[in-house]
Amino acid sequence: MNMNFYLNFLMFFSSCYMFSFFYKHILLNLINMEFMMINLMSMMYLIMNMMNMNIFFLSFFLAISICEGVLGLSIMVYMVRLTGNDYSKMLN
Repeated sequence: MNMNFYLNFLMFFSSCYMFSFFYKHILLNLINMEFMMINLMSMMYLIMNMMNMNIFFLSFFLAISICEGVLGLSIMVYMVRLTGNDYSKMLN
């Protein structure tokens, strides 16, 4: 394995750590989830490139992650308009 894979692996677990421990604001959680998706996509690219596989799946994965981000932002905007803030503890 090359150094890029280990770096992406470390960045993915650091984003998982940030997602699990810094959960006060929903916008911060959404940014962390997008960072995890970017890291997963780059790891998949490295693995698929090493195995000489077709990289068409990455475009599908990128489209799904973009739709996930747009849905998360629209739900957050709706919640901010409804409650006035984006705190995660206000969801109860």
